[in-house]
Amino acid sequence: MTSFNFSAIDCRSCGNLVWDGLNSSGMPIKLDMGRLNLKDEIVKLLLGGRTYQIHRTAISFEATPRIGARMKAADPIVLALHQCYPMTVFSEQAPDYWDRQLRQITTSEEVPF
Repeated sequence: MTSFNFSAIDCRSCGNLVWDGLNSSGMPIKLDMGRLNLKDEIVKLLLGGRTYQIHRTAISFEATPRIGARMKAADPIVLALHQCYPMTVFSEQAPDYWDRQLRQITTSEEVPF
């Protein structure tokens, strides 16, 4: 089930770890994990790919299509629309683009009732 909160999944076609969710228009998309710099983004766009700027939310992030007006943003986090490629990394973890501290999960034995 796809939602506005992106989650890391394995691509069914190529097996690579990708982000799965809905873009700002509500369309289901899969994004590559690797952050693009401006040069990589331009190459991706010239080759017919799409890029998305991501914005932090409370749980995950939202993805907005990149357009010329957004190209001037200071230090944006830009990801490419996933296109299947041969699997190269087997034990990849989803990156944390904002250095969030993951919440500690507390078990019921640790809660003093």
